[in-house]
Amino acid sequence: MFDTPHAMIGVCDGDRTIFRANVGLDQKELPREQTVTHLVSSLGPGAVLVIEDALADDRVCMHPMVTGEPHLRFFAGVGVVNAAGESVGAIGVMDSRPRTRPGDAEIGNLKLLARMAGEILDRAEAARQQAEQLALLRLTEEMAGVGQWRMDTETFKSTWSDRVYAIYGVTRETFDPGLEDAVAFFHPDDRTMVQETVMESVKTGDGFGIRARLIRADGQERLVETQARTERDDDGRIKAIVGVFRDVTEAAEAAQKIADSERRYRLLADRATDIIIAYGVDGLVTYVSPSIETVSGYTPEEVVGRPVTDLIHPEDVPRLAENFREFVRSPPDWKNRGVTYRGLTRTGVRWFEARTSIIRDEEGRAVEFQDVVRDVTDTKMMEQALTEARDRAEAGARTQSEFLANMSHELRTPLTSVIGFSGLLVASESLPPAEQVWASRIATASDALLSVINDILDYSKLEADAVDLDPQPFDPRAMAQGAAAIVENQCLARGLTLTVDVAADLPPAVMGDEGRLRQVTLNFLSNAVKFTSAGEIRLTVAADAVRLKVSVSDNGIGIAPDKIKQLFDRFTQADASTTRVYGGTGLGLAISHRLIEMMGGQIGVDSTPGEGSTFWFTIPMTCAQASGDQAAPTDMIVPSGLRVLMADDAMANRELVTAIMGGLGVELDTVCDGAEAVEAARFGGYDLILMDVHMPVMDGLTATRTIRGMGGAVARTPIVALTANVQPEHVERCLAAGMDGHVGKPIQLTELLDVMNRASQRDAGEAGSLGGEAAA
Repeated sequence: MFDTPHAMIGVCDGDRTIFRANVGLDQKELPREQTVTHLVSSLGPGAVLVIEDALADDRVCMHPMVTGEPHLRFFAGVGVVNAAGESVGAIGVMDSRPRTRPGDAEIGNLKLLARMAGEILDRAEAARQQAEQLALLRLTEEMAGVGQWRMDTETFKSTWSDRVYAIYGVTRETFDPGLEDAVAFFHPDDRTMVQETVMESVKTGDGFGIRARLIRADGQERLVETQARTERDDDGRIKAIVGVFRDVTEAAEAAQKIADSERRYRLLADRATDIIIAYGVDGLVTYVSPSIETVSGYTPEEVVGRPVTDLIHPEDVPRLAENFREFVRSPPDWKNRGVTYRGLTRTGVRWFEARTSIIRDEEGRAVEFQDVVRDVTDTKMMEQALTEARDRAEAGARTQSEFLANMSHELRTPLTSVIGFSGLLVASESLPPAEQVWASRIATASDALLSVINDILDYSKLEADAVDLDPQPFDPRAMAQGAAAIVENQCLARGLTLTVDVAADLPPAVMGDEGRLRQVTLNFLSNAVKFTSAGEIRLTVAADAVRLKVSVSDNGIGIAPDKIKQLFDRFTQADASTTRVYGGTGLGLAISHRLIEMMGGQIGVDSTPGEGSTFWFTIPMTCAQASGDQAAPTDMIVPSGLRVLMADDAMANRELVTAIMGGLGVELDTVCDGAEAVEAARFGGYDLILMDVHMPVMDGLTATRTIRGMGGAVARTPIVALTANVQPEHVERCLAAGMDGHVGKPIQLTELLDVMNRASQRDAGEAGSLGGEAAA
């Protein structure tokens, strides 16, 4: 047309020009700035550009294709425009020599070619977009598992997407889908329904939805679903049916499992005796099991839609709300321990226990709450009854303990005078023989009465589980000899021989509660003395590798075999007449039995009536390192000149101690109450203060604290309780108040002398315990 050696069609593509067609040029694409195409496009849609001599045109004279191969000089081109009227490139002819401007006819032909090129480019772009959409559609089908189909309502021939072929289990190459062939794949029981539904749509133009069973080409039965609508032509006639098609087998099975599970759980919830209640984050009830009517009197219909707090006692709502907030903020695996609260029912208030579960979304946010609620009113009432019963029992035990303590105090106070003065009379050498005997009878009777009091107190503590063992290293030889020494005078008075037989291989120190073991041993010895009129009493201590055994044998009255089993029962002796003849409470062996059991040991008796008895016990033995700080026996001779202050509101007690001290060369001052004791201590310079606890004006504990707060030498004066309060808790109170020791009433002379002796040997300001229970 132009008889030029070069021609091209260039399309602008970003920062480059692509040559879709060219003649006489080797390049397939060039940078945008190196082509004339961009220059034509810049002139506007459909612009015409003619360059007769490129060397004379400043716009292109330095272009590489002008200054170099192919040395272009002439260009005539027209802009290519797409359907939207946009410049997308250019079509042009070129020559290596200058030429004059073409005529209008030639330019018109060039424009025609440009228009044709635009149409070709539009069709190519539409095809490209269509291909992209088809690829995207196929990808969407694969991801969603949904296929498409279209059926011509005149020929009943169908067009299927790849996904529909895959669901049927056939290929495009082997199957040409028509209505009858497609329907034939459905389950025999569903074919008629499918066929009639499609034909009804062809007739009425209504869309439809079908779910039916499909038998695939490989024999598998699948559940499929299709949704369809009709297409009409310009005249309103139905020309096709189009729809989507998908396999819903797995989804239907999953939905069925969920429905079955929900049905089972709903059945369980409906039949449960506990209340199951669900509510949203707004607190409104969304479900409640029918059991609520049985428990509360409200029907589910009355509860659903109401705030869950309407079912809770107003006073309990704040506490439950705080617990609920803590639970919601907790980690997902945190276990709810359950809460107890008062609930409102139609008939009043009942107690409930609730355990809450949280339903969370994928981001962990709470979306629903489910409570399992149980009526625990009966349990709560039982707990309250048990609590009240326990409180009553504890109050009764406290009352009993206080009564026993008061009884002990009231009995010990007069016994102090009886035992003390009778002891002084027995020790006196000025009484006639007959009066000596009478005084001895008084002393023996008062000791027996004190033993009864001690037995009752000990057994009461054992019954209340208030006895604690105090295992410490001790010498079993010393324990046995000490117990024997206590009954030695009684044996001499009755003409009995007392023998202590200690094994040579006995360890020097073992672990145990020496005081309680001495108590049991002494009980055996006292019984032997009581029931033996003549002969020998033998105390034997032996050990093997693991056990310590202590036994007491006598030549007494013995015990009948049928009476032995009840010996260790409380308030029991072998024969009721024994109590009348020999006295006693029948508690001593019961107390011994309990103590040995507490130590993990055994207790028993071997006896022959008329020949005697052997009482014994064994306990587990653990050897121990002998304690270096065990106090050695002290000389009972109190140094003369010792200055002692005694505070006691009972005149008889002051007179008794005055009489005792007078014979020892001790300088004794007495006062009537704690306040006087404080004043006397302030200026007296005493070596020891004997302090009663219960006194008027100021009690002994307060007086002790006051003296300890004075400072200096006065504050360091040894103070020992001299009181009828002998329970362990009373001893602890004395020590806590700052006392150095405790001597119980009635006063045992040896114990009192030991305390005084220790006080005389202790340097001023030296810390340490002085005698009595505190020293044990």
